[in-house]
Amino acid sequence: MKSNVRNPTQKTEQVGWMKVTDAARYSGVSVRTFREWLKDGLRYCRLRSGTILLRPDWIDTFLERFEVCESDSVDQIVNDVVTELIR
Repeated sequence: MKSNVRNPTQKTEQVGWMKVTDAARYSGVSVRTFREWLKDGLRYCRLRSGTILLRPDWIDTFLERFEVCESDSVDQIVNDVVTELIR
């Protein structure tokens, strides 16, 4: 059986628009969490009917703001400590 959760390291091949339920599934989060993201600035379109539509690349762009590069942060901490010790 194919999983409904996408691998976040893979670029999307999906073209077009998604409703909130499909967008939440695409992101691997609950609809409730996804609606919080909309409040937090995730780009979307609202039709006259009230339906919210999103593009997969908008979701990817929003999530990339939260990317954590562990090696960079560790290196920065080490550099800060060494700098303080040298002073």
